Amino acid sequence: MVPEAEFEQTEAGLVPASAGWFVMNARDARWFHRPGRDSLPWTGDDELEAETYFPMLGMLIQVLAPGEPNSMYHWETEHEDFLVLSGEALLIVEGQERPLKQWDFVHCPPETRHVFVGAGDVAYAGVPPSHPVRYRDGLLPDL
Repeated sequence: MVPEAEFEQTEAGLVPASAGWFVMNARDARWFHRPGRDSLPWTGDDELEAETYFPMLGMLIQVLAPGEPNSMYHWETEHEDFLVLSGEALLIVEGQERPLKQWDFVHCPPETRHVFVGAGDVAYAGVPPSHPVRYRDGLLPDL
């Protein structure tokens, strides 16, 4: 039988503290913020969390402001998939630009170069590092 995971309450919200199944509302979880981007790394913020509690799995919610990239143009050693839940974005993949809208799904096999930019003008300025924060009211829409 698979046990229920334990949680740790941090100043920025809840994080898994053991392996196992769980239910957690995104508004109660630990988020990360930097100007133009809020993110919730469900499966760990660092290698210790990811490899201890979620080996071979990664899941992240990101809220991007217009013109803000989700990362630098890069590629991964593993597959990555993305689903646009709301709004629009620009995907730059293997040197091509592809506009994305709600419910567009993107699959990137290993070594696929890519970056996402929130709808609006593309920003190439340096990106400051993220830092942990509590969920900000209004970030996720009520359905």
